Amino acid sequence: MAIWDRLNRRKQPAQAEEQGGIRSGMAEMGWNQNPVIRKESQRQPMTPAPAEDESTLEMLTQQQTTGQAEAYQLGQRMGIRSIMDAAGITADRRRQMETESRLMSPTRLREATVTLLDYQGKKANINKRVIAAERWWELKNWEQIEENRGVKGSNPNKSSTGWLWNSIVGKHADMIDNYPEALFLPREKDDEELAKKLSAIVPVAMEENKFEQCYNDVMWQKLIEGTGVYGVFWNRSKLNGLGDIDIKKVNILNLYWEPGITDIQESRNVFYISFEHKDLLIEHYPDLEGQLTTGAVNQAQYKNDNGNGTENKAAVIDWYYKKTDENGRQMVHYCKYVNEVCLYSSEEEDPHVSFYEDGLYPFVLDALYPVAKSPAGLGYVDIVKDAQSDVDTLSQAIIMNATAKATPRYFESMGSGINEQEFLDLSKPIIHVNGGTLDRLQPWQVPDMGSDVHNTLQNKIDEIKFVTGNTDVNNGGVPSGVTAASAIAALKEDSGRTSKDSNKAAYRAFADVVAMVQSRITQFYEVQRQFRIIGENGSPEFVGFDNSGLKTKEVQNFDGMEPAYRKPIFDIKIQVQRENAYTRMSQNELAIQFWGMGMFNPQLADQALMLLDMMDFRGKDKVRQAIRNQGTMMDAMMQVAQIAMALAAKYEPAAAQQLGMVMQSMSADMGMNMQIPAGGGTPAALGGGADPLDKPQEPTENKIVARARERAQNASRVD
Repeated sequence: MAIWDRLNRRKQPAQAEEQGGIRSGMAEMGWNQNPVIRKESQRQPMTPAPAEDESTLEMLTQQQTTGQAEAYQLGQRMGIRSIMDAAGITADRRRQMETESRLMSPTRLREATVTLLDYQGKKANINKRVIAAERWWELKNWEQIEENRGVKGSNPNKSSTGWLWNSIVGKHADMIDNYPEALFLPREKDDEELAKKLSAIVPVAMEENKFEQCYNDVMWQKLIEGTGVYGVFWNRSKLNGLGDIDIKKVNILNLYWEPGITDIQESRNVFYISFEHKDLLIEHYPDLEGQLTTGAVNQAQYKNDNGNGTENKAAVIDWYYKKTDENGRQMVHYCKYVNEVCLYSSEEEDPHVSFYEDGLYPFVLDALYPVAKSPAGLGYVDIVKDAQSDVDTLSQAIIMNATAKATPRYFESMGSGINEQEFLDLSKPIIHVNGGTLDRLQPWQVPDMGSDVHNTLQNKIDEIKFVTGNTDVNNGGVPSGVTAASAIAALKEDSGRTSKDSNKAAYRAFADVVAMVQSRITQFYEVQRQFRIIGENGSPEFVGFDNSGLKTKEVQNFDGMEPAYRKPIFDIKIQVQRENAYTRMSQNELAIQFWGMGMFNPQLADQALMLLDMMDFRGKDKVRQAIRNQGTMMDAMMQVAQIAMALAAKYEPAAAQQLGMVMQSMSADMGMNMQIPAGGGTPAALGGGADPLDKPQEPTENKIVARARERAQNASRVD
């Protein structure tokens, strides 16, 4: 058989595939009976002159294989375009058909918008409550109350007190005072070094995102609105296109999830609405020209003095949704669109790859007081606003009563003959009166308010304090009669229980944020980046880091077995980063107490370690390690000294005395008391004799420890 005949036979499957691709594309458009297609299918390929060179056949086959995919795609596009031109399809209609054939077609985007509108309607009450809470925080609660009652502006003299405001400020101070930091703990010994690097690098990455300011803003949001919301994204535009992590506070009014769930990760879809300037959108996405009309999405806005800021802006919708791949692994996809125009779709980019590797929505919700069947919680405004309203009402009544008393008023009968101008002018000592009409002017008597009004007001103020856990002790006040420092400390500790509870919830949300940060590093840090960290000795160190150590790797495989894979997993431990003056002073006092008790004496290392096991303070592990190292070093030095002194006493008596003086000097520096024998030999602290096998003397008990032990025994004795 000739070579060209064999080559033509190899071409036939490719030609059939090309024709089948065109035919299937036309079938989607309803043109499967077009005569042009039948003519294309009947066309036979031209057979060139035969050639008997096998190398020529191999070369042509390789060229065909290399360009097969490109030729198929080009042929498909050219075939469809020629059919459209023959059928009289315009370019606009062609673009419309291409848009409809996309994975994110306008039809699918309309369906997504319908889902969003359903979520919006069922979240309307939450948004309304959040907007009202912000008005209360701005001390415009009376405007909110009158608006709800339909009597807006009925009394412009309403005043607002700051008891609720002060409670929220106090709680926020507690949260900032207990700012968290993350520590990565490995689950396997091989990952210890990687865990140390993450513990140093992740805080630096979060610091570059100004996370402390983000944490501050989210805590305000949590206390006032009831729910703080973090967003942990990957921003491709950061670092001149290299990309980096982006952590932001998220506006809960613009975030929508499936109704009836408690965890936002359980939602089938999550939408976030933002507003962008129309001219900037058209500049980046020219296809939006003429598409930025008013859409069906109406977004709730905060009511403040600056307006809502949505003029000349278009609503841009970030749509996150979850899918499951063929292996049962959860994936999250992301689509960004305006009206019915898709700006980006991760599923169109690659439907088999999750937009975020962890398969989670990039949002973390931190509720203050949880609500059933909702990831959004209640804030302090929702709990205490009624008591605050009562306080404002009573306070205003008392102020109005005092104002009325301080401003005398009179009843005047008509025709009394009193010169009103002179009466109202306090600078004139004489008031002229026509006729004997003095009995016709009587003062307005303002009744005194009873003590029950003042008591009720004080009770309402105390209610706000106790409900929010913001008592006088938290603000530095001490009840009368309490003078002992221990009693004051106990009151402060007991009064801070509610703050500890909300702080624990904030730490759990913080741990979720840190886990997402680690996931972004694992997924996107392909290029090594440089970080400046603080080394163990306190000096700055510069380290490079990428995701090579965090990726899934194939472990050692045995013949005949399926390959095994391993990925490093870390536990995230949250500890409090206290930085106030009181905490530093307490740490310094504790260190001085340790030194005074002799805990840093190597001879008392065992007792010191037992004491540390019963204590809990920041930096405990470092202190324990230092004491253990000192004890180990002392034991080694004592053993070496025994052998050296014994050998010197036996072979070099003169050197033994000199060695003994050196050992005595070293023991003094370490807090030990070595007695060097006059005639040489082993020091008394090391054994007391020339024999290195003699047992060392028992160390003398520290006086402070002895007194502490004696007090403990006396306290436990039953008289």
